[in-house]
Amino acid sequence: MLYLISGATAAGKSTVSRLVSERVSNLVWFEEDRRHPKTTGERFDNLDLWIGDALEAEAEGNDVVFGSQSPLGEFLASPRAVELEGIAPCLLDVHDFERVARWRARGMDEEWPMIMDHFCWAAFHRLHARDPQFEARVLVDRDPDRPMWSRWTGWTADDPRWSVFIHDSTGVELEATVDAVAAWIEGVRRNGAPLRREERWWE
Repeated sequence: MLYLISGATAAGKSTVSRLVSERVSNLVWFEEDRRHPKTTGERFDNLDLWIGDALEAEAEGNDVVFGSQSPLGEFLASPRAVELEGIAPCLLDVHDFERVARWRARGMDEEWPMIMDHFCWAAFHRLHARDPQFEARVLVDRDPDRPMWSRWTGWTADDPRWSVFIHDSTGVELEATVDAVAAWIEGVRRNGAPLRREERWWE
């Protein structure tokens, strides 16, 4: 099982994923920046590498929590996504005022200056998590030849497979956010993921 913790910069993906992995049993943490993608194309390529690592973790009896910039639709279009036992998505969100404060507090990366594109990406994450039809072109047009987009581009917001847990951490203590995400993971373990391989969600 893979728990996708997605969100834009400074949403708390890395910190929350790491702390949740320390709390929940049989859960290992993968963090996207360990293979730091410089471009969208590199992020696409890296996803398959991460999924390969997740499949190895599954074989060892572990689940994976993966902090990533990739929205759910981008992750589902990765060729090897269908091999995972299950996929459960979460969006970590935060108001842009707080996002800026966090970003400044941790220091600016000269290669990734704070620009309006980052806030537009956060807005897209927010709307995409609720409705796969919202501006799907934002993802599809970046790599239109990728045939796997069709796995989900016909889904609507009320499709039970499109079930994203959304946590807004604005003004919320870190411990409370970790509590919420850990409780969500335990709930998925009890009730099952919305995207299970055995149900062939991609068909």
